[in-house]
Amino acid sequence: MKFRTSFRSKLMLLTVVPLAVAQIVTLFATMRTVEQDINSRAQESLITGKKVVTEFLDVRAEQLRTSVEVLAADFGLKEATATSDETTIRSVLENHSKRVYADMAILVDLDGTTIASTLSVAASQSGGIAQLLAEVSKRSFESAVIIADSAYHVFVVPLRAPITVGWVILGFRIDDALMTRLENLTGLDVSIVFSTDDAPAPKVVSDEQSLKLQMPFVTGGSRVSVVLQRSLREAMLPYIEARRGLIIFATSLLIFVAVAAALFSTSIAKPLRTLAAASRKMISGNYEGDVCIASDDEFGELASSFNAMRLAIAEREQRISHQALHDSLTDLPNRTKTLQMLKVAIENATNENRRMAVLCIRLARMGEISSTLGHKATDELITQAARHLRANLESGDLLGHTGTNEFVLLLPGLEAEDALARVERIEQILGSGVILNNIDVALQTEVGIAEFPRHAITAADLLRYASIACTDAEAGNERVRIYRSGREEEFVRRLRVVSDLRAALRHDEIQVWYQPKVCLQDGSVCGAEALVRWEHPELGFLYPDEFIPAAEQSGIIVHLTRYVLTEAVRQCRQWLDEGLDLNVSVNLSVRDLLDEYLPYHVLQILKDHELKPEQLTLEVTESSIMKNVAHSVLVLECLRDIGVCISIDDFGTGHSSLAQIRNLPLHELKIDKSFIMTIMDDPQNEAIVKTTVDLAHNLDLSVVVEGVENEATMRRVAALGCEQAQGYFLSKPVPADELANWANDYQAVVYSERRQATILR
Repeated sequence: MKFRTSFRSKLMLLTVVPLAVAQIVTLFATMRTVEQDINSRAQESLITGKKVVTEFLDVRAEQLRTSVEVLAADFGLKEATATSDETTIRSVLENHSKRVYADMAILVDLDGTTIASTLSVAASQSGGIAQLLAEVSKRSFESAVIIADSAYHVFVVPLRAPITVGWVILGFRIDDALMTRLENLTGLDVSIVFSTDDAPAPKVVSDEQSLKLQMPFVTGGSRVSVVLQRSLREAMLPYIEARRGLIIFATSLLIFVAVAAALFSTSIAKPLRTLAAASRKMISGNYEGDVCIASDDEFGELASSFNAMRLAIAEREQRISHQALHDSLTDLPNRTKTLQMLKVAIENATNENRRMAVLCIRLARMGEISSTLGHKATDELITQAARHLRANLESGDLLGHTGTNEFVLLLPGLEAEDALARVERIEQILGSGVILNNIDVALQTEVGIAEFPRHAITAADLLRYASIACTDAEAGNERVRIYRSGREEEFVRRLRVVSDLRAALRHDEIQVWYQPKVCLQDGSVCGAEALVRWEHPELGFLYPDEFIPAAEQSGIIVHLTRYVLTEAVRQCRQWLDEGLDLNVSVNLSVRDLLDEYLPYHVLQILKDHELKPEQLTLEVTESSIMKNVAHSVLVLECLRDIGVCISIDDFGTGHSSLAQIRNLPLHELKIDKSFIMTIMDDPQNEAIVKTTVDLAHNLDLSVVVEGVENEATMRRVAALGCEQAQGYFLSKPVPADELANWANDYQAVVYSERRQATILR
């Protein structure tokens, strides 16, 4: 269940929460400041205590150092040492250590051997004494060491008589009495820490309970440290009572504000609940009844404005509902409304057992008119076309505007064939012309017809099928076409082919087959045309006629061409490496000729495979060049400059003029197979071929023919002067390895009578 928060609760929260947050932030900031201040003061007390301890230990060390030096200067000790009188030495050490309150005294020779000691033998040989003896040099030094589990502050001075004959070690125990005195001087907790390494540099260390500062007992480093400690809890004691009082005050203030906010929010929420109830009535479509709020403040003004808004919305809703279901340009029902009308018409036709024709009427040449006269002119034409169509509706007809230049006409009671008469009438009405900027513009249409229930029984399907029929009429340059069953599957298949083609290129499902070309002068195999084949994993083997047009419409043809170019050049290089010298031909599409980067791509492919440009032929059709002559010629000239051979394919089926052909950068003409396949039976086709060959030779172009299916045709085109030929008589398109086998097994035949005569001579 979704939790709902009322305005009253929100208002209370808006009042109480900021205050609570402010109080919490203030308390936190205050206590944080206090804690930081206490922490800072505690650190300062530790630093001050460190200075006091350092000064105290320095003064004490100086006094102790003087005592040791007096002992080392004692004549009796020197004399006893010189005579090796161990008893006298021990007596001097004990007397002097008692006099200066030392806790131990030791005399060692220069080799580090203990001569006499006030400590026990075990203590005299402990690790601490050994550590001191290891550090003995030619000078006095001070240290703090651990001897027999006790810490000593020791001084080592040389015994000279007059040269150094030994070392005097005097030590003072570091005990609780010393720690108590340091605590009294600093006001801090003082303790001694023993470690195996030298004491770290003095640094304040903090934890949750206290601050600590550890410092070496002796300046210069030692394994005995003095630790100064300050309890943070004790430092905070003076502030705890003040914090308790501050919390009590903040809580009392928060409770008072919460009560005041509850009373205030109740007085504000009541008129809002009244307005909310009125809004719910409006949402349900009930615009009756005024909102009454007895108040002269802003809520009263809001109620008056609300009543005015209620009336305005009631008026606008009807207008908006109309606009949502009608086209703003023609005021005809839009697609949504047309579907609704069509559903109702289908129900009526079903109940009355009648048929119904659905016409998709598409205005032609709108793009051309828009680019010539502008968008406003196009809108005006569509408006006038709608006006003419509406004016000529018969009883029961329904007209809708479902696209920019597309109308839908519903004709209840008519079959598709009967609707053809209405189509002629529509063509007459629109074809008579409309006046636009003093120009009489004749409107042309393509019309698609679908019939209920023959073609479909749902509104959406009828509209779609009528649109498909209209598209078919446009593609076939027809005025009108009735929907043919199965066309939807063809459209779906075409969409499937387009969508799968990209994946097929990525997964190398596209195959490149080759159809050989033969030189008619000497009968040798001179080249091959690259042709694409597609083994679709679900649709089976697809020929180019099925997927090439779809690829051109979707723009994938550019990627397909580059794929075929790469494969063809690679295969040509492989043939050369195997000793088979063949040229390879690749077809270009309209979109390829609009690609200004095509020459760079071709050049790169040739370089990658180390193939000479003259071994590649690019075939273009007349119609593809005529789409954009200037740009196409520019691209072809770049390809010619690279050294690639340019061939015009399917020559004779396009609409280019001979003058235009003369200006193209061509190397050869390829005569369409429609002329070659009937050349033996149709003298007119033979004349066309002969004229084309003469034209090509006069333009210094070679001639290739395709569609040769028998030897007689081969000899005939050779006699007419054609240089190359290809067709099923030689071989159908085959994979690359099969073509290589065919070429190796092929027996050259001279089809040209002139060449045979030359050979005989």
